[in-house]
Amino acid sequence: MGRRALTLCLLLVPAVGLGALGLVIVAAAPARPGAAGVGAPAHFAARQLVGLACGAALGAFVARLGTRRLYAAAPFVFLAALAIALAVFVPGLGVRAAGARRWIHLGPLSGGAAPFLIGAVALLVAAARDAGGRRLAATGALVAVLALVVEPDFSAAAIALAVAFAALAGGGVAGRRLLPAAGLLLIALGFGATRFGYVDNRIRGFLSPESDRRGKGFEVLALAHANAAGASHGVGLGHGSARHRLSSPASDYALALVGEELGPAGTFSVVAAWLAIGAAVVLAARSSGAGRDPAARALAAGLGTALAAPAALHVAVCRGWLPIIGVTMPLVSYDPALTFASGAELGLLAAIVLEKGIAGA
Repeated sequence: MGRRALTLCLLLVPAVGLGALGLVIVAAAPARPGAAGVGAPAHFAARQLVGLACGAALGAFVARLGTRRLYAAAPFVFLAALAIALAVFVPGLGVRAAGARRWIHLGPLSGGAAPFLIGAVALLVAAARDAGGRRLAATGALVAVLALVVEPDFSAAAIALAVAFAALAGGGVAGRRLLPAAGLLLIALGFGATRFGYVDNRIRGFLSPESDRRGKGFEVLALAHANAAGASHGVGLGHGSARHRLSSPASDYALALVGEELGPAGTFSVVAAWLAIGAAVVLAARSSGAGRDPAARALAAGLGTALAAPAALHVAVCRGWLPIIGVTMPLVSYDPALTFASGAELGLLAAIVLEKGIAGA
């Protein structure tokens, strides 16, 4: 097997496996109305399947379209994604829940806008060809981060910020220029987040869950129970208590369900799949053509971060290492909008490999 074929296998085979696992997790949900993120299994499984199918179709289309055409369209893609993100503030379109406007509801369609904007940031930064273009792209990325802060969605804002800096670094901008700015902006995001009461409640629930059993501490304790139950072996698909105890079991806590019901093997398989995708991103960025093309390196770095950052945060929350921040895992969690956006990102990564080739292929 050549290195190009190996890279595509490392990228696409784990993605298919993660998508199939997510569909099984959602479809195995008990038919218990009122459980956010689960509810009637057929309804949510059908929506997840549609999201996977649309994501696969968009990924194939993007891979066939190629990066050069998308670089040319990057400003328009970014402006369209920004408009979708800002549409959450339009009465009748935006849905307000838990003190924030992060979702759009239009007829039978609903979902978050952040995944599309985050992917568009990576494309915008990668398409910048000179110092002036990079400054404009960095300004656009900052506007995207501020738009997510206003919603407020601080986890998505932090991911968008990480994507922008990863793409800039991949494009050749020196780390000594990026790291201080990235650190200051992340500190500012963290400070701004603490000004919101719901964030403070999550931190207190994480630090002292026993004293906050009626608040966010309840879910922290439920996660700990799920991790303990699946520590040696799984309790069986669809039989975990986390499905009934957690507020969004198949979305915000999908890995907790996997760990409790499928045991360590399930958890390790998910982590191994993401490590394989990460290896494919590195190979794509180091491809023979991409090695001489800063735009390809920037795009690979930005898209890899857009996929891996929410996955890593999701793992950290579900394992009890971070406070609950409401981040879904691409492809696995019930989140059709994120699944759709992830398909496009995977298609773009595949386009880098197919267009540039891999040294030794």
